[in-house]
Amino acid sequence: MEMKAVLTDKIKECIQSWDKSGIYAVSLFVYDNDDNPCEPTVTLGYNTEESFRDALEYASDGQEAKWNYAFWLQNEELVFGAGETQPLVREWLEQSGFTYYSYDEMFEDEPDEASYEGITDAFVRILVDTVKELHASGFVKEQFGREIPLIIHELEYYDQIAEQNIEANGLELVRDFAKFCRE
Repeated sequence: MEMKAVLTDKIKECIQSWDKSGIYAVSLFVYDNDDNPCEPTVTLGYNTEESFRDALEYASDGQEAKWNYAFWLQNEELVFGAGETQPLVREWLEQSGFTYYSYDEMFEDEPDEASYEGITDAFVRILVDTVKELHASGFVKEQFGREIPLIIHELEYYDQIAEQNIEANGLELVRDFAKFCRE
């Protein structure tokens, strides 16, 4: 089975198991395992209205409390790209024309950047398509009783993060998040 299909199934399975009361956004936090660009991962989590309210006293403003992952619950409901799913991501990577380098190969041998450059962008492209599919199929609305954003992000926020989320979720769902990314 191709990586995107497995990823979509695992996200659906995970979301279906949640107590969805108070969830206003789902997080798809993208990072490289051990800082190795050949091992992209996405961690699925969510934040609730209650957690948002609790974070208000620590954040500089309401937008930061609502959208900055540092103030979220930090729940790791699924880590795709690590553990049992890592070989699937590696297979996708190699089928996509990238060269896989282990941690030791990446940081001791220092391979040519051209052989792995673009992995994160390609991985995020899969996530954008997955989020679009989850909305288009009606899954998100069915699970939460309304449309909520599935935010694809890193630890930093910038224009590209805003744009990929507008594409994935539609402007209406992520208008405030996109504004936060651009501030």
